Amino acid sequence: MREAAEGASEIGLEGISIGSLASSLGMSKAGVAGHFNSKQDLQIEVVEYGARDFGEKVWEPNADLKPGRERLLGCLDTWYAYSAASPFRGGCLMTAISTEFDGRPGPVREAIAGTWGRWTSVLLADLDHAIEAGELAPPLAPKDTVAALESLAAGVNQQTQLHGKAHPEKTAAAAARVLLGIVP
Repeated sequence: MREAAEGASEIGLEGISIGSLASSLGMSKAGVAGHFNSKQDLQIEVVEYGARDFGEKVWEPNADLKPGRERLLGCLDTWYAYSAASPFRGGCLMTAISTEFDGRPGPVREAIAGTWGRWTSVLLADLDHAIEAGELAPPLAPKDTVAALESLAAGVNQQTQLHGKAHPEKTAAAAARVLLGIVP
Protein backbone atom coordinates (compact mmCIF):
# COMPACT_ATOMS: atom_id res chain seq x y z
CA MET A 1 0.00 0.00 0.00
CA ARG A 2 2.84 2.37 0.76
CA GLU A 3 4.22 2.03 -2.76
CA ALA A 4 0.76 2.53 -4.27
CA ALA A 5 0.29 5.66 -2.15
CA GLU A 6 3.73 6.97 -3.12
CA GLY A 7 2.91 6.48 -6.79
CA ALA A 8 -0.54 8.03 -6.46
CA SER A 9 0.97 11.13 -4.83
CA GLU A 10 3.13 11.59 -7.95
CA ILE A 11 0.97 10.48 -10.86
CA GLY A 12 -2.51 10.33 -9.38
CA LEU A 13 -4.84 7.50 -8.50
CA GLU A 14 -5.80 7.06 -12.15
CA GLY A 15 -2.14 6.42 -12.98
CA ILE A 16 -1.91 3.60 -10.47
CA SER A 17 -2.85 0.15 -11.70
CA ILE A 18 -2.27 -3.37 -10.58
CA GLY A 19 0.25 -3.72 -13.43
CA SER A 20 2.16 -0.54 -12.60
CA LEU A 21 2.23 -1.46 -8.92
CA ALA A 22 3.50 -4.95 -9.71
CA SER A 23 6.23 -3.46 -11.89
CA SER A 24 7.39 -0.97 -9.25
CA LEU A 25 7.44 -3.71 -6.59
CA GLY A 26 9.18 -6.25 -8.81
CA MET A 27 6.26 -8.64 -8.38
CA SER A 28 4.08 -10.50 -10.81
CA LYS A 29 0.81 -8.88 -11.82
CA ALA A 30 -1.01 -11.95 -10.47
CA GLY A 31 0.77 -11.55 -7.13
CA VAL A 32 -0.53 -8.01 -6.76
CA ALA A 33 -3.95 -8.72 -8.27
CA GLY A 34 -4.62 -11.27 -5.54
CA HIS A 35 -4.84 -8.41 -3.04
CA PHE A 36 -7.41 -6.36 -4.95
CA ASN A 37 -10.57 -7.22 -6.86
CA SER A 38 -10.25 -4.24 -9.21
CA LYS A 39 -8.42 -1.01 -9.92
CA GLN A 40 -11.19 0.82 -8.08
CA ASP A 41 -10.64 -1.34 -4.99
CA LEU A 42 -6.92 -0.52 -5.18
CA GLN A 43 -7.73 3.18 -5.43
CA ILE A 44 -10.09 3.09 -2.44
CA GLU A 45 -7.49 1.21 -0.40
CA VAL A 46 -4.96 3.92 -1.25
CA VAL A 47 -7.45 6.53 -0.01
CA GLU A 48 -7.88 4.58 3.23
CA TYR A 49 -4.12 4.21 3.61
CA GLY A 50 -3.62 7.94 3.08
CA ALA A 51 -6.35 8.74 5.61
CA ARG A 52 -4.70 6.48 8.21
CA ASP A 53 -1.30 8.07 7.61
CA PHE A 54 -2.83 11.54 7.88
CA GLY A 55 -4.65 10.62 11.08
CA GLU A 56 -1.56 9.12 12.69
CA LYS A 57 0.61 12.11 11.88
CA VAL A 58 -1.84 15.00 12.14
CA TRP A 59 -4.67 14.02 14.53
CA GLU A 60 -3.04 11.61 16.98
CA PRO A 61 -0.36 14.03 18.24
CA ASN A 62 -3.18 16.43 19.17
CA ALA A 63 -5.95 14.05 20.25
CA ASP A 64 -5.30 14.55 23.97
CA LEU A 65 -5.08 18.34 23.83
CA LYS A 66 -7.84 20.41 25.40
CA PRO A 67 -10.80 20.63 22.98
CA GLY A 68 -11.29 24.04 21.45
CA ARG A 69 -8.60 26.58 20.67
CA GLU A 70 -5.66 24.51 21.94
CA ARG A 71 -6.48 21.39 19.95
CA LEU A 72 -7.57 23.31 16.86
CA LEU A 73 -4.30 25.26 16.71
CA GLY A 74 -2.33 22.07 17.40
CA CYS A 75 -4.08 20.26 14.55
CA LEU A 76 -3.58 23.13 12.14
CA ASP A 77 0.11 23.48 12.97
CA THR A 78 0.67 19.74 12.66
CA TRP A 79 -1.33 19.59 9.41
CA TYR A 80 0.55 22.45 7.79
CA ALA A 81 3.89 20.95 8.86
CA TYR A 82 2.80 17.55 7.51
CA SER A 83 1.93 19.09 4.13
CA ALA A 84 5.22 21.00 3.98
CA ALA A 85 7.24 17.90 4.87
CA SER A 86 6.09 16.11 1.71
CA PRO A 87 5.00 12.92 3.48
CA PHE A 88 4.93 11.07 0.14
CA ARG A 89 7.17 11.40 -2.92
CA GLY A 90 4.62 13.69 -4.56
CA GLY A 91 3.71 15.64 -1.43
CA CYS A 92 0.51 15.27 0.54
CA LEU A 93 -1.34 12.30 -0.89
CA MET A 94 -4.74 13.42 0.36
CA THR A 95 -4.35 16.87 -1.22
CA ALA A 96 -3.21 15.37 -4.52
CA ILE A 97 -6.01 12.84 -4.80
CA SER A 98 -8.72 15.21 -3.60
CA THR A 99 -7.76 17.62 -6.37
CA GLU A 100 -7.65 14.80 -8.91
CA PHE A 101 -11.12 13.48 -8.02
CA ASP A 102 -13.01 16.58 -6.87
CA GLY A 103 -14.98 16.78 -10.11
CA ARG A 104 -15.44 13.06 -10.77
CA PRO A 105 -18.46 11.14 -9.56
CA GLY A 106 -18.16 7.65 -8.15
CA PRO A 107 -17.02 5.54 -5.22
CA VAL A 108 -13.42 6.80 -5.19
CA ARG A 109 -14.55 10.41 -4.99
CA GLU A 110 -17.02 9.48 -2.27
CA ALA A 111 -14.25 7.79 -0.25
CA ILE A 112 -12.08 10.90 -0.52
CA ALA A 113 -14.98 13.23 0.28
CA GLY A 114 -15.92 11.09 3.27
CA THR A 115 -12.40 11.27 4.64
CA TRP A 116 -12.22 15.04 4.27
CA GLY A 117 -15.75 15.38 5.60
CA ARG A 118 -14.76 13.63 8.82
CA TRP A 119 -11.68 15.86 9.16
CA THR A 120 -13.76 18.99 8.50
CA SER A 121 -16.17 17.88 11.24
CA VAL A 122 -13.28 17.51 13.70
CA LEU A 123 -11.99 21.00 12.92
CA LEU A 124 -15.47 22.51 13.01
CA ALA A 125 -16.26 20.88 16.37
CA ASP A 126 -13.12 22.35 17.93
CA LEU A 127 -13.79 25.74 16.36
CA ASP A 128 -17.40 25.72 17.64
CA HIS A 129 -16.17 24.71 21.10
CA ALA A 130 -13.59 27.53 21.09
CA ILE A 131 -16.20 30.09 20.01
CA GLU A 132 -18.69 28.94 22.67
CA ALA A 133 -15.96 29.11 25.33
CA GLY A 134 -14.99 32.62 24.24
CA GLU A 135 -11.52 31.46 23.18
CA LEU A 136 -11.86 32.52 19.54
CA ALA A 137 -13.91 35.06 17.59
CA PRO A 138 -13.25 34.53 13.89
CA PRO A 139 -14.62 37.21 11.55
CA LEU A 140 -16.11 34.59 9.21
CA ALA A 141 -18.85 32.05 9.93
CA PRO A 142 -17.39 28.81 11.37
CA LYS A 143 -17.94 26.73 8.20
CA ASP A 144 -16.34 29.45 6.08
CA THR A 145 -13.44 29.70 8.50
CA VAL A 146 -12.81 25.95 8.30
CA ALA A 147 -12.99 26.07 4.49
CA ALA A 148 -10.34 28.82 4.49
CA LEU A 149 -8.15 26.87 6.96
CA GLU A 150 -8.36 23.82 4.68
CA SER A 151 -7.42 25.96 1.68
CA LEU A 152 -4.27 27.02 3.50
CA ALA A 153 -3.21 23.37 3.83
CA ALA A 154 -3.70 22.79 0.11
CA GLY A 155 -1.67 25.93 -0.51
CA VAL A 156 1.16 24.64 1.69
CA ASN A 157 1.35 21.51 -0.44
CA GLN A 158 1.37 23.55 -3.64
CA GLN A 159 3.97 26.01 -2.36
CA THR A 160 6.21 23.08 -1.38
CA GLN A 161 5.69 20.86 -4.42
CA LEU A 162 5.17 23.31 -7.25
CA HIS A 163 7.17 26.31 -6.14
CA GLY A 164 9.83 24.76 -3.89
CA LYS A 165 9.19 27.28 -1.12
CA ALA A 166 10.91 26.71 2.19
CA HIS A 167 8.65 26.60 5.24
CA PRO A 168 5.29 27.64 3.80
CA GLU A 169 3.74 26.05 6.90
CA LYS A 170 4.87 29.09 8.92
CA THR A 171 2.98 31.46 6.62
CA ALA A 172 -0.09 29.20 6.73
CA ALA A 173 0.00 29.01 10.53
CA ALA A 174 0.18 32.80 10.77
CA ALA A 175 -2.66 33.23 8.27
CA ALA A 176 -4.76 30.66 10.17
CA ARG A 177 -4.43 32.73 13.32
CA VAL A 178 -5.66 35.81 11.45
CA LEU A 179 -8.63 33.80 10.14
CA LEU A 180 -9.37 32.69 13.70
CA GLY A 181 -9.38 36.27 14.97
CA ILE A 182 -6.10 35.95 16.84
CA VAL A 183 -4.43 39.29 16.25
CA PRO A 184 -0.66 39.36 16.75
